[in-house]
Amino acid sequence: MTFRTTKIWSLLTSFSLILCSYVLSVLPVFAQTGVTPGVQLQPSRINNPIRVTSIAGLLEAILNIVIVLATPFIVFFIIYAGFLYVTARGNAEQVKQASNALLYAVIGGVIIIGSVAIATIVKNLVGSFQ
Repeated sequence: MTFRTTKIWSLLTSFSLILCSYVLSVLPVFAQTGVTPGVQLQPSRINNPIRVTSIAGLLEAILNIVIVLATPFIVFFIIYAGFLYVTARGNAEQVKQASNALLYAVIGGVIIIGSVAIATIVKNLVGSFQ
């Protein structure tokens, strides 16, 4: 075998041994529940970690997360388009590339803002029927 295949096999073997040792070290913990024979267990309850009670609230929460995550990307791409304009130095092909980058960044921003507007309109429309 070549050096490369020997190295790959040694990495795979090491990873397999680490994975097996992890799995085998966790297995005895599953058996130790601490339940005494004859003692009746109390039913457990799962709490809702999202704190959202409706589908409209869930969609609103998801859109708020998307806005928070997408805004820096939009700002970055607008700055990147400006950088492309500055470095184009009159080259028609590079100016066209910068124009397309700016156009796509603005379109992305409009789509994000439009999705929030559409969600708000649908939420108000559905709320008016209730």
